[in-house]
Amino acid sequence: MTDSGIRDESRDRHRGRNADLRAQVDDMLGALQTQTEALAAAQGTVAGLTATAESPDGLVRVTVDAAGAVRSVSIAPAAFGRTTTERLAASVTAAAVAATADVRAQVAELLAPVTAAAASMPDLSDIVSGAPSLRNLVPTVATEFTPADIVDDLHDWRAPILREAHRG
Repeated sequence: MTDSGIRDESRDRHRGRNADLRAQVDDMLGALQTQTEALAAAQGTVAGLTATAESPDGLVRVTVDAAGAVRSVSIAPAAFGRTTTERLAASVTAAAVAATADVRAQVAELLAPVTAAAASMPDLSDIVSGAPSLRNLVPTVATEFTPADIVDDLHDWRAPILREAHRG
């Protein structure tokens, strides 16, 4: 085989590998676009979520929004005749904690498909050595809440449930 024939064969191999890489990158970008659209749709749904919980003694009902912010508190008239202010405060706290745990579970369930898709998607750096990671471009869902987080008085209840991966 001549030098020209070897170069042509090598060029054809490189073109074939380049075409394969282009196809993989196109697939990844399509998956990223689909995931971004799914996340946007889920975030719209999450924005309207609420949860309501009742205290164990039945005297208080608290409604919270998707961020865990209290939107309403309802106190039964019987509370003023059969409880102390300390017990009433504990009832309000218990109802708020339960409602917040419920809304967080709803958010995690709603966003689970988006989270699973992100975890299963290959990263550009997995395909091309030295390439930047695309994972840091996709927002992720904060789902690592534990009961201790919920009852912790120092927890920042204003913190968003959704966060960006690169800030994580």
